[in-house]
Amino acid sequence: MNTVGAKTAREVSSDARAIACVFAVIGVVAVGPFVLLGQHFAPNVANNLQRQSAMLSQAGDHAGAIAASRRAVEIYRGLARVAAVQYAPKLAASLHELSIRLNEAGDDKGALAAIREAAEIRRGLARFSAADAARLEDSLQLLTRFTTARRGELPSRPDFWPPLADASGWQ
Repeated sequence: MNTVGAKTAREVSSDARAIACVFAVIGVVAVGPFVLLGQHFAPNVANNLQRQSAMLSQAGDHAGAIAASRRAVEIYRGLARVAAVQYAPKLAASLHELSIRLNEAGDDKGALAAIREAAEIRRGLARFSAADAARLEDSLQLLTRFTTARRGELPSRPDFWPPLADASGWQ
């Protein structure tokens, strides 16, 4: 019994699909340019987050420094999936810095995981560049410090160590 204004289930389903398609197209048209712009600005955002992390760390805000550093790592990880040659060195540098921030906050396990990943990325890059080989050496030295401190042979906090901020590869 189909009255005027009432629709069958098939007609409703067809209308719903049509509306969904319209919203999908509008979404792509409206959001698409912003996604592209986001990819354009993402390296600058990640770089600024790294700087913010360093400043927060110097101010004693370890939680804020870690949050900023983790976000930079996330951004560079995504960019490295798209353009590994361009962004893998920056991802490794971000991981190196994140390991320092985590160690400062007392997260030795997290610091070890981050520096191991940074060293692994830099190991692959070192085959192609002397500068990346030097940065690999920096990461391996930091890994050694963290590992040694974890075994109890050295204090685990960086105030015992010389500064490492320049070793990450950031300019």
